[in-house]
Amino acid sequence: MKIDRETFYHKVGLFISLLLAFLIIAGFVYLLSPLFSIICWAGIIAFFIYPCYQKIYQKLKRKNLSSFIVLFFLILFVIGPFSAILFNLYQQILSILDWVKPVANQSLYDFVEQLKKYPKIYAFFTKLLYYLQPYLPQIQEKIAQAISSILQAGVFSITNLAKFLFSFGFQLAFTILTLHYFLIDGEKVIQEIVSLIPGKSQEKQKMLQRIGLTLKGVLYGNILTAFIQGLLALFIYFVLGIPHNLFWAFLTMLASFIPAFGTFLIWGPLVVYLFLVGSYVKAVILLVFCGVIISNLDNFLKPFLIGGKTKIHNLLIFFSVLGGIVKFGVLGIFLGPLILALFLSIIDIYKNHLITHLNGFSYPDQDE
Repeated sequence: MKIDRETFYHKVGLFISLLLAFLIIAGFVYLLSPLFSIICWAGIIAFFIYPCYQKIYQKLKRKNLSSFIVLFFLILFVIGPFSAILFNLYQQILSILDWVKPVANQSLYDFVEQLKKYPKIYAFFTKLLYYLQPYLPQIQEKIAQAISSILQAGVFSITNLAKFLFSFGFQLAFTILTLHYFLIDGEKVIQEIVSLIPGKSQEKQKMLQRIGLTLKGVLYGNILTAFIQGLLALFIYFVLGIPHNLFWAFLTMLASFIPAFGTFLIWGPLVVYLFLVGSYVKAVILLVFCGVIISNLDNFLKPFLIGGKTKIHNLLIFFSVLGGIVKFGVLGIFLGPLILALFLSIIDIYKNHLITHLNGFSYPDQDE
């Protein structure tokens, strides 16, 4: 079978054109890869504050001015307080590490002697040391190794946090600049991206709706709920005089993402600690406040905020958030569910079209 020369040259030209287009796109993506987190953060923030921008723009009819007003209030009421909280958290973590360091070099007897001001804890550990006396050298060695590992992990985390704080100003400036252009030209960008996706417009709109609902569900149903739980925990820890209250409140907020046990993993041991040191009233107050209010907050707050609109199982969202954090860091809290929403949208398209088409296809009878 002979191939027409003109057809051959046309196919070769098409192949070369596609190859060049792929290389150019790959080069462009590689060029933007160092700014990946900045672009993603700007896009996510723009998604949530765009309704505010739209309302201001409808009144002022000036894009740049409307964007500047929204960004000003964002910096004043969100980024500013967040930066202050982050800096204080950094200071408290350093303080905890400074307290833990000497413990690694202490003998168990010296450590227990420091607990005399807490009679019940002192009596408990004194009896424990008496029964464990033959094994104390091995236990001391294991404890020293464990504390050393904790310190190494803490120093590593502090180093990463310090690097983050150092580069925070630089990234923040570029994120705000990118956010400004996303606000004024975001609709055009989305329309261009949607136009490049094959498929019917109705399917693409459903995909965008699912992504929007998933992101809102993650923000309002997970992050906002966890943030409120963290604030309530900070309030009660501060009122009860628990040291390093911001650090424990931060851990409480993180623990709220864990299914089943959740915030109990943090406030539970604190209740036990207060009982052991003899602060019975404080322990009861913490137990009642956290057990009744903080632990049950998400049970009525999540349905109120998202109303089950995402139609995605909580376990899937949890795994997507967890996997996103492992792969992308803090940004993965949003990128994980975003990828999940895209995956489920493609599954829906596959079920509604390809499976339906295959089920309706009549295969020839093998016996004929």
